[in-house]
Amino acid sequence: MTSPRSRPLPSRSLSPTIKRPDGDPAVLIDAVPVAQGQRVTVSFESVGPRWRQGVFLATAGHLAVNGFTGSSVLLWSDTAPSNVTVDVEETDGRLVVYNVWDSGRGCGRHESQSATSGMVVEELAAGSYRYSCTDIGSEPDFTRLVFRLTIA
Repeated sequence: MTSPRSRPLPSRSLSPTIKRPDGDPAVLIDAVPVAQGQRVTVSFESVGPRWRQGVFLATAGHLAVNGFTGSSVLLWSDTAPSNVTVDVEETDGRLVVYNVWDSGRGCGRHESQSATSGMVVEELAAGSYRYSCTDIGSEPDFTRLVFRLTIA
């Protein structure tokens, strides 16, 4: 569920190819502010039927979830509870977030950040964000994975 960080974490980056429904670029990788001692809850709201879908979280520091500690956490919608709480034990002040999937094509542990993937990020009230994600395909479908991130 966790893995060590061996390279610097990216900042928010936009997709050079995928557009949101409003025509603006989709977010490829997001980075949201967090502080040591905060709790982040990932809530899976909906998952499309095509492939296994998940969420990758990382910080320059330590995250803890269900007895595991590391700089990154990979949560799969089919094996994680619908709501997962992640404790921010140490951080550089930001949490990197992006969607992942497993298409079953043997591409490795998980797939992410392809030329046709991206997220629509909606800022909600009081430290919450909704991510509507697309993975791969000729037309973006932002219903492949929808999850909410709440920071408290």
